[in-house]
Amino acid sequence: MSGTPQRIREAVEAIQGWLISSPNPGEAIVRQAIVLRLLHAAGFDIWNPAEVVPEETNATGNRSDFLIRAGQGKFALEIKGMNITLGAQQFQQASTYAVNEGTRWAIVTNGRVWIAIDEHLPGRWEERVALKLELGQEGHTFADDLAALLDAETWRSDNFASAVEGIKSRQQQRLDEARIRREKTAVVEDIRTKYRIPTFDLAAEAAVEMNALTEAERDVLLGVPSRTTTDSAPQEIHFTYCLLGAEAHAIYRPADGTWTVKSGSTALNRVLGGNGTNAKGIEGRRQGQMKAGLLVGKNAELLEYVQDVVYKSPSMAAVDISGASRNGWECWKDAQGRPAQHYRPQ
Repeated sequence: MSGTPQRIREAVEAIQGWLISSPNPGEAIVRQAIVLRLLHAAGFDIWNPAEVVPEETNATGNRSDFLIRAGQGKFALEIKGMNITLGAQQFQQASTYAVNEGTRWAIVTNGRVWIAIDEHLPGRWEERVALKLELGQEGHTFADDLAALLDAETWRSDNFASAVEGIKSRQQQRLDEARIRREKTAVVEDIRTKYRIPTFDLAAEAAVEMNALTEAERDVLLGVPSRTTTDSAPQEIHFTYCLLGAEAHAIYRPADGTWTVKSGSTALNRVLGGNGTNAKGIEGRRQGQMKAGLLVGKNAELLEYVQDVVYKSPSMAAVDISGASRNGWECWKDAQGRPAQHYRPQ
């Protein structure tokens, strides 16, 4: 492993080392010894006040500890001491500043807990939490998730929304695997005892043959890496396509070639191309999706997907998002800003 994830891992290990003797540092230490160290490891220029802006009061009188400006992306960063429980007050403070700076994103941390706030989410401040990471996560999961959360290149390409979805997907996978270990280990042990099978591995294989266990559950119990955790053959890849105020999120599944545009994605409320075949196709699909309750008008400029919609190609999805002819392999970008072409089957 190299690059940002490795640097973040090294920084987290060092932080965990000194936290043993100083378990509840105040805000000043969290800022200097945790937050700035991690921002630096993530690739931000912490010595450049135009990129990592400290305590800037904006025109409305609001202020956050840092405003991070990197390329096309920016976020407000609010810091508290490790003895402070983060809640609505801190979320509102950071989000209000972020919105006034023209960004939907704010991150609030006490050094141990890191919370990403998405102003686009509805409801109370607590309901706008898009992501939560905690230093106490097992193994390197905290460091690896934090590396994706803070990666400077992701922010510079303004692809943070995709990064959030990717982290949430990994968190859900870990929860699913924990549930399988909790619920299915006893099943395998019972079969091992009942049939006097010498090893757990063999008992797990027997459980599959008895339909007491799926092959995927067996792999989790035996520690076989899931394809979603490998770079060579991911089962799902998250992409984002932003254009003129529209923002769409999609999941590409290489196994079957499908592209699922996620609920909440928006599309431009326009159709370019006159009476051409492409324009007629867009109109026809939109009418069908609206009739089926998959797509609704959000405002004069945007349409919104209110249910997931599956497409057979990235270009068809991109065409419907843009209302015009598009090459989807170039439009859709992953969390690192790479186009879908990077994953295109040879």
